[in-house]
Amino acid sequence: MRFTLLSIGLFCLVALVSARSANSSSIEENRQPSISIVGGTAAVLGEFPSLGAMRNSGGSLRCGGTLIAPSHVLTAAHCLYGLSSTSISALSMMFNSLTVSGGTGSISRTVKKAIIHPSYVSTTEENDVAIMVLSSPVTTLAFTQLPTDLDILTTEAPVTTQPDTTRPTTRPTTRPTTRPTTRPTTRPTTRPTTRPTTRPTTRPTTRPTTRPTTKPSCSCTCPPATVKQRVLERAFSTYANAPAVIAGWGTTSSGGSISSVLLKANVTVLDNSVVATQYGTSFIGTAMLGAAAPGKDTCQGDSGGPLYVGGVQVGITSWGYGCADPNYAGIYTRVTTYVDWIAQTVASNPA
Repeated sequence: MRFTLLSIGLFCLVALVSARSANSSSIEENRQPSISIVGGTAAVLGEFPSLGAMRNSGGSLRCGGTLIAPSHVLTAAHCLYGLSSTSISALSMMFNSLTVSGGTGSISRTVKKAIIHPSYVSTTEENDVAIMVLSSPVTTLAFTQLPTDLDILTTEAPVTTQPDTTRPTTRPTTRPTTRPTTRPTTRPTTRPTTRPTTRPTTRPTTRPTTRPTTKPSCSCTCPPATVKQRVLERAFSTYANAPAVIAGWGTTSSGGSISSVLLKANVTVLDNSVVATQYGTSFIGTAMLGAAAPGKDTCQGDSGGPLYVGGVQVGITSWGYGCADPNYAGIYTRVTTYVDWIAQTVASNPA
């Protein structure tokens, strides 16, 4: 009896976490906790032109994605995970449209291939990012802007060898010439006339020039160089407490129906420490971020869609517990962690 109750409890828990799949008759097409908008308002045509609806072969909504280059779409890995190459080539993207089916000014493209992040983990949704290559480019729409890093200038000592030829040549030439000329002027005129003129001139000129030339390459035993050089380090904002915008066509309540129009909602990016208290170790702050607002969230129907901060896409809709649950934020792939992988993948997979 206890085993039966435990089994039922575990089934309900799994359903709570992963019941974000859009309705579909295909088992293969149900392998994602896709999400969209709860508590949203209707978007205006042209407000999110680069946001696209990913559609199955029959035209039904599968996920979302954003146009980041003429022939490349950024989306979530779980939207494509487990699909065969045939199923992927049957997908299409609908851009610049308020409906999934398209309309005036909308642009549709089929999908040529997809590249899922090589370290994607389906059980934890870690590295939930993928790139789709379109069959033909889209050249009439503005692309989604991705985060750019902030350059932070730091200094550090160089670790190369430090020859001494510069130091001895400079020091002896300057010091002897100055000191004997000024000091002897006040003292007896007989002593300095001969001694300072000959000794300082010959000693510094001969000794430093020859000695340092023979023992410069002390790379292991020489003290660190005193001259520092500038180096660049990359850094990104965490976006904690920043106002954000989510958008998509998904359900307006958990288990509800797909929205007939594109919806948007305002949320706030939460600090990692807040999200970690909600999800525990399931939340990986370096790869994910959380965002929420009272009565607003992403829900079933549009994973892979964007989370915008200041018009820049900083998140990819990924997963969460329930929809608009006050105890759990929506979880998004942290785009800043993957900007290098995204750029490399786009460059190595031309149209």
